[in-house]
This record gives sequence, C-alpha cells and structure tokens, in this order.
Amino acid sequence: MRALSLAILLASTACDRAPEVDPATTEAKLRTDLDNAATRARNNKSKDAEKIYTRVLEEHPDQPEALAGMAKLRFADGKIDEALAMVDKSIAGKGDVAPAHGLRGEILARKEQHAEAAAAYGKAFELTPEKSEYGLPYGVQLKQAGSLPEAEKVLRKVAELDPMAQFVFTELGDVLRAQDRHDESLKTYMKALSTYASDKMAHAGAAQIYEAKGDIKHALDEWSQYVRMDCCSQYSESVAKKKIESLQAASNELDKQAPAPPTEGEPAQAG
Repeated sequence: MRALSLAILLASTACDRAPEVDPATTEAKLRTDLDNAATRARNNKSKDAEKIYTRVLEEHPDQPEALAGMAKLRFADGKIDEALAMVDKSIAGKGDVAPAHGLRGEILARKEQHAEAAAAYGKAFELTPEKSEYGLPYGVQLKQAGSLPEAEKVLRKVAELDPMAQFVFTELGDVLRAQDRHDESLKTYMKALSTYASDKMAHAGAAQIYEAKGDIKHALDEWSQYVRMDCCSQYSESVAKKKIESLQAASNELDKQAPAPPTEGEPAQAG
C-alpha cells in the first residue's frame, strides 16, 4: 500500500510540473513578435505595435529591441522623457545598435541638448560610417552646439560620402558662414543650389553673405528668390520679407545719393 501511495504521489508531482519549453522555440517566437511589431510600426499601426511590444516586455523586461521600439512609439506620441529612459535602457542592454543611438540623438535634439545629441548621433555614425542619415544630423547638432570646426569636418565627410544628402551643402555653408569664411561659404551655397534647386535655405544663406559683403543688389536677389519659394512661413514673414524691406530702403537711399546723370547736350562734370 505504501508503495502504491508513493507511486501515486510521484505521478501527481509529474503532472503538476510545467512542461519544459524549448529555448529555440522561445527565441523563434520572440523574433517573430519583434518583426511583427516593427512591421506594424512602419505601416503606421502604432497601437498594434504597442500591444506586441508590451507583451514582449512583460515576458522579457530588458529586451533591447523591444525597448527601442517602444521608445520610438513613445517619442512619436510626444512622451519625450519616457522615450529617452527606454532607449537608454535599450542601449545599456545592447550598445552596438546604431538605430538606438540615432533615436537617442533625435530625442536629445528635440530637448535642445545639442552636445549630447551630437554625441549620440556620432556613436551611430561610428557604428555605421557608410550611413549619411546619422552623419548629417551629427554635423548639424555639432553646429548647434557651437562646435564649428568639428561640425565642418563631419559635414565635409558626409558630403564626400553622399553628395545628395539633403541638404548637406547648405549646412556646411552655414558652418563656414558662422566662421566668417564668406567666399568659401558662398561657393558652398552655390553648390547646394546646383545639387538641389529647391533648397531655399541656400538662397537665405547666400543672401546673408552678400549682405556681409555690402552687395545689396545680390542680397535682394537672393532674399527675393527665397520669398518666391516660401511666401508665408514664419521665417519668410519675420526674417526674409523684413530683410527685403530694409535692403530696398538702403538701395533707394544709395540711389538718392548717386550723382544725377548729365542732361542731353550737357557735358559730364569732371571727377
């Protein structure tokens, strides 16, 4: 009887034990969930993606890819600090994923923490040096942080890597202009316009160079071209159109001061 009871007890214990799960099966399911979530996020099905990421993180709280994916969704919803915390946790778990560092840079740029954003984009560019999509914002954030020589170096590298990166030559022109290298800057803005004729900010940059040189006519031409391309934005209203007004007034004043041309039959006065 005792032997029978022991056998029944062992059988009951075996029934209560959870069946062993094959690690390969678990990993395959995780991979499928992550791929499905990423696909839904790309297709603007953010709610569906969030449900999948939530389920994954309930089972794997530190899963780096799910954390980064959820951070991207939070960022899109304007939950900046929450997104930053999640992407930082993702990077802590796996630090060699360029998109995670790129997302961190984007979040920090939104927070106007330009030096930190530059460092994040710089890490992404270091991990994938062939991708201008990280190099360009890296250079821009260096510019915003006031690190002009470093920004110039990065932007030149991006321009060499991908001359069609939008709008790398205008950004480089801005950096050169900020260093008072007017001739180089103007040539770079012209290069920008030959690459992208729609690059209105290259016209704005060139206009400011001509102003600095005292060339009112060409400054007016460039600002006018800018306004033709952008009639009604805040920048157009508060900067470009006001520049045109002040430059036109200066041009009119110069015209008043210019000597009158000789009348017909009257010899010009000797200088």
